[in-house]
Amino acid sequence: MAAVLRMQSEDSTYWLVREAFGWSVVLQILWRFPARPDPVDLVAFNERLRDSVLNRRLVRAGVPIARPRWVHADFAPELSIDATPIESGGIETWSGTELYHTPLDPERGPAWRLRGVAVDDGGFVLSLTALHLVADGRTMVAAAMAALADTAFDPLSGADAVRRPTDVAGNATLLDSVGSRLQDAADGLRQVAEAGRGVALAVATLARNRVPLLGRDRPGGRSSSKIGHPPSSTEHGPTARAESHGRPVKAPAHLRSPRAQCSWTTVSVDAAHWDSVAHRYGGTANTLFVAVLAGALRASGYADGGPLKVGIPVSRRTEHDDRGNATAGVSVLVTDELVTGGDLARLRRRCKEAFARLSAGQRAAHVHLLPLVSLLPTTLVVRAATAGSGMPDAVASNLGDFGQGLRSVGAVTATAVAFRGIAQGVDPAQPYRFGDGLQSWAVRAGDTWTFSVAAFDEERFPDSDALRGLLSGELDRWSLEYRMW
Repeated sequence: MAAVLRMQSEDSTYWLVREAFGWSVVLQILWRFPARPDPVDLVAFNERLRDSVLNRRLVRAGVPIARPRWVHADFAPELSIDATPIESGGIETWSGTELYHTPLDPERGPAWRLRGVAVDDGGFVLSLTALHLVADGRTMVAAAMAALADTAFDPLSGADAVRRPTDVAGNATLLDSVGSRLQDAADGLRQVAEAGRGVALAVATLARNRVPLLGRDRPGGRSSSKIGHPPSSTEHGPTARAESHGRPVKAPAHLRSPRAQCSWTTVSVDAAHWDSVAHRYGGTANTLFVAVLAGALRASGYADGGPLKVGIPVSRRTEHDDRGNATAGVSVLVTDELVTGGDLARLRRRCKEAFARLSAGQRAAHVHLLPLVSLLPTTLVVRAATAGSGMPDAVASNLGDFGQGLRSVGAVTATAVAFRGIAQGVDPAQPYRFGDGLQSWAVRAGDTWTFSVAAFDEERFPDSDALRGLLSGELDRWSLEYRMW
């Protein structure tokens, strides 16, 4: 039998929130076109996505302690084009409805959907949604770009198919079932061994750093009850730990966000202009991105003048890496030393040091415990995950440079491409929330840098107008020229 790709530790957060809360963490790529692409090209794009890494499904293991396995799906969704155009001012409503309500399922499928709609000004909007459990942001964008270039391929499509019980009867099905259970049993034993190794590493890390595993920001701090970023994606470094005690303790997230609704805005900037402004202030495109988010969050009064912890996801994908999610990350503390429109050199240095620690293998203690998660009762894992208040105040996810090819469907080129994500199914009556502060995703497509921003704190960002006002003020103070969607 061919090698089996199991659900990885990087996938575990999205599986946990699905099992524990019924949430589906969904990602979205959004294209804005000045004209409608040829229907033939749209259909071809959808057909090629069938061959991509997005078209996978999850098969539960036959042994309780074994991990589910990924297989290439033997079905895929059809292209969906709305019959009625929308108004040019209704793009956010339309795309938000698709992001929050598109029906995706990792086991029964589909795990992705391509949907488009004409705009009454002659333009066209295209949305690609996919489950984060199936792919991280960079993987999803790369899959879309490969499909546009007619090079999409999922390495799992060549593996032995996991047959459905109704597909085949007889000895072949029986042999497949026995072989699968043996593989599951072997994986379960490996998981127990990995969990033991992880506990040992976590204990060693705690002893070395002399910090509590699930501590609060300071004695008496209250639980935030938010699950907004993968525990494997943002970690404390020595600098972050030393400064974190100055962060103010906020009210629980569900009290600051009683409706469990985000405010959204999207910004496009000429990429060369963005780089030029960043270099003018001694930074990089990424450090300017972090600074803008932190400045807008601080301007809202969110941190009451205290330091902000900003999470920065980092791709850990290697060559011939078949995983859907391969993201780790770092966190940096942004203090009042960073002044809007001021020197970015200190922030740049802190980011560089954090990346260096990650590259050197210095991981937070809780990261080593991820193999243990699948062996523990879900209720216990949820209790531990929500016990502290160490999640980032902001997340700045730069997916990278994907070139001009990401913008074109056939002969029509998008004016901009945006990326964003959210958790479907968050119940406002429950104390759990997905995210806090600001979370943003940036994509460079050709000569345009575009980032979408979600504001989760309803006290500081009651609506999209408030978010746009604070964000535009911050962009103006950095002397940036921009266009808000």
